[in-house]
Amino acid sequence: MAQLAIHGGPRAKSTPYTRCRYYGEQELGLIRDVLESGILSWRGSKVDEFEKAAAERFQVKHVVTVSSGTAAMHTACAALGVAEGDEVITTPLTDLGTIEGILAQHAIPVFADSNLRTRTICPASVRRLITERSKVILLVHLGGLPCDMDAFLKISEETGIKILEDVAQAHGGRHRGREFGSMGHANGFSMNESKHMTVGEGGFVTTNDDETARIASMFRDKAYIRDQPVPGGLQPVPFAALNYRPTAIDGAIALAQLGKLDFLVSRRKEIAAMYFDGLSDLPGLELPTIVEGGEPAYWPLMARYTAEEPHRDEILKALNGEGLSIGTALSPPGNILKTELIRKRKFYPLTDAIPHFWRDSQYDPDSCPIVDELLRSVLRLPVSHHYTDEDIEQTVEGIRKVWDHYFG
Repeated sequence: MAQLAIHGGPRAKSTPYTRCRYYGEQELGLIRDVLESGILSWRGSKVDEFEKAAAERFQVKHVVTVSSGTAAMHTACAALGVAEGDEVITTPLTDLGTIEGILAQHAIPVFADSNLRTRTICPASVRRLITERSKVILLVHLGGLPCDMDAFLKISEETGIKILEDVAQAHGGRHRGREFGSMGHANGFSMNESKHMTVGEGGFVTTNDDETARIASMFRDKAYIRDQPVPGGLQPVPFAALNYRPTAIDGAIALAQLGKLDFLVSRRKEIAAMYFDGLSDLPGLELPTIVEGGEPAYWPLMARYTAEEPHRDEILKALNGEGLSIGTALSPPGNILKTELIRKRKFYPLTDAIPHFWRDSQYDPDSCPIVDELLRSVLRLPVSHHYTDEDIEQTVEGIRKVWDHYFG
């Protein structure tokens, strides 16, 4: 039996994981086009080209580009009519960008538990939380894994509650041949540096509804009317909105990145398959179950450590000692129910005053035990389209080495 690196043995992975540049000649060429045009504003620019191409790629009628994934979720909430006092059911196992738009609309986030096997929001838990105030069900394809869209689309059909897909970590995934971000009434994507497609910071909204798209386009642009003449040239400003506009350079980079997406998703699937092939027989290590009809767009691969002894932290120390880039974080806040924002309903930075819309809401920090169990047990396996087969083979070898030591 090979000696663990933490006990003085050689590392299973002695070289760093392969890193490549996110951006290259395609991006540079399109950025050069923008600079030579002399206009960096978003209107009539590469943003339009990206939106047209992205609509075709993601099987939707409309794409509305914005300045971040958080802006995309806020814009989508607004475009779906989320307003003060409405309830939006979502998961507490996500980035804060998922829920900030709910709060910004003075609506109430309601938190459903996860499914332990699929790692995503649980349809049965959502059903139990539906009330007459439920406006939207906000689904997160966490880590690129598909939500149970059959179940959620059925809930929507039965209740009239709208579906909003958060596709921030799942560009290019599919369910029964339909693209993530094409099944909801509106959908939000992130193009943060860590995502499949990236412009550094950016995002976009997708929808098949003309009116939803019109409102989303206005909402990113301070509610200015751009698609028709306005009386006397003066904007009527029909509702409150923000400046979430992208730049032409964002559009240029996004257009180049869009052309690479199929390769990125395909490579990530190949890496995930290597993990499933190489690790599925290990005791105490559970890989995710993919919902029927789901085709993930893997971000990390969320495995679970299910043994009682040794403690996960001991296993993690040994894995990291082998040079493996394995962690336990699924989102910066962990379980959002346990943050000060939710526990104290801390809406403002400099006062503890609770805004009127949130005063009657109460949250039990322990109301999503499956989320807590996932956070307690997860081992996040590294997935990146930059990684070589050798990177992943050495990762699998290192994991098996640690397992042989503790369970062999």
